[in-house]
Amino acid sequence: MDETSQNILEARSKAAQSLEKQAKKMKATSHKVHPPAKVGDNIIIPTPDVDRAKGDLRNVIGVVLEASDDGFYKIGTKHGILQKLYCRNEFDICTQKFLLEEEVNKNNEISLRTAAIKHSVGTGQGFFKCSCTKKCMSNRSLCTKNNVLCNSKCHNSLTCNNK
Repeated sequence: MDETSQNILEARSKAAQSLEKQAKKMKATSHKVHPPAKVGDNIIIPTPDVDRAKGDLRNVIGVVLEASDDGFYKIGTKHGILQKLYCRNEFDICTQKFLLEEEVNKNNEISLRTAAIKHSVGTGQGFFKCSCTKKCMSNRSLCTKNNVLCNSKCHNSLTCNNK
């Protein structure tokens, strides 16, 4: 092997060692910023903007049910267990207890979007809004069907029996 090939091999091995060193440093920094969660810890998961309305909560409250050795967590909410496993940087730990493990519906597996919809005050991605042309007397009206009073966004100029 000539000298150039030898220099290339040495440079590659130094680069690989430097990459491993940098990865360890990044992992240590990540563990400082996001300490590991314990089973039973209450957590909040940010809800994506497209999955919530303006008046809905920005986070879904959950509890850690399981923690795997490779840093993934199974999380449960009041409405069910979230389908996806979450890594530590995807949620924040709460200092207070809002939800106990016993309060989690363990028979139901749901997505984060479904959990956000169930925690929502409206339909999940917005509020109920009917566009009736009459007085909202029938059950065909979206607001009446969902037992919600009509508001100014529905039909503010018409008289309504459901206000």
